[in-house]
Amino acid sequence: MSEAFTATKTSSDRRILDLGLNIAIGTMLVGLLALGAWFAYTVYVTEQRKGLTNAPTRLIAALEDQVRANPNDAILRVRLGEALGAARRFPEAVEQFNAALKIEPEHVGAYLDLGMVSMLTGKDAEAERYFKRVIELTDASQFSNVDERRENALYNLGRLKLRQQEYEEAAGYLKAALRIRKDASDTYLSLARALQGLEDYDGAIKQAEFAIAFDPAFAEAHYTLGQLYEAKGDKVNASYHYYQAARIEPDAEPPQEALAGFGPSSDWIARAEAALEAKKLDEALEAALIARNLDPKNLQAVLIHAKVLERRADYRNALEVYLAGAKLDAKNKAVAAGIAAIERERPADALAVYRKLLKESPGDADLKKRAARLSRAGR
Repeated sequence: MSEAFTATKTSSDRRILDLGLNIAIGTMLVGLLALGAWFAYTVYVTEQRKGLTNAPTRLIAALEDQVRANPNDAILRVRLGEALGAARRFPEAVEQFNAALKIEPEHVGAYLDLGMVSMLTGKDAEAERYFKRVIELTDASQFSNVDERRENALYNLGRLKLRQQEYEEAAGYLKAALRIRKDASDTYLSLARALQGLEDYDGAIKQAEFAIAFDPAFAEAHYTLGQLYEAKGDKVNASYHYYQAARIEPDAEPPQEALAGFGPSSDWIARAEAALEAKKLDEALEAALIARNLDPKNLQAVLIHAKVLERRADYRNALEVYLAGAKLDAKNKAVAAGIAAIERERPADALAVYRKLLKESPGDADLKKRAARLSRAGR
């Protein structure tokens, strides 16, 4: 299963962010009540604002005053519990949630918050019971298919089962959560890990790809994809996703360690050159791609990649690789010679590439100039 990042946000942190409630610790009470802050979000904000410890203290004091004035208000009790939880005063938070349930026995938010506190304090059995109660209370609702509280409970039940290595159950809960919220990148990643545990690597890759489709900067998802592709023996895609994870979260140790296992880009360049010399074009291409994945700015990796593609008679892609090299070093003679050779020997292919790229970057003056020159020469 996926190793936890040591210097990045976890998927649970991402769920906190995904709640989309723009709440600041220290917000006026009326604003907090209007938005209905989730407990988990306030925990995250508090952790991220270590220097503003007086803000939750003021918020707690204001809420305590409100609760004293309105002791039978379940919503106020829950909000006070959330503020106490944000300050990591968990026993007091639990006390307020339970007080809210005495007032309103079917308060869904109180059960959800109790589940989150239980997860944070390592009480998985209690957390599971609370989340299942949320499911029961929202099951008959006509809005159950859009209820964020229900989706959150299903997601967290999936995470609990994932942690317990009960992968089949985890997948069931996570799929149910996705039926409610189809854009939750963290849920797709958790489902990918459940399928990974079931050794359904193709299914896991598909779900992790969904996670990245909704959030291209999801480092954990890239890292997990790297693991999945490596398990399938696909070093090219594995190295690409490990590199992306390391680029997004440079302080995270697991992707750096995974990349170190591939060795330096120079080793793969040497392998590509040797394979090319031996006319083993598939091996050469694989090595060239890995070299570029490990060090995208390495011009030697770009050049060997382009040469391999030319030997494979893939002139259009070779030209695109040479053009990528020109962006790294516009004055490099080998790059310029490669571009000129394809323009001279394969003008139709070159023109097709320039027209394609101009659709993607219509304002690129160099591409316009190259395309115009080839068009005139072909008349």
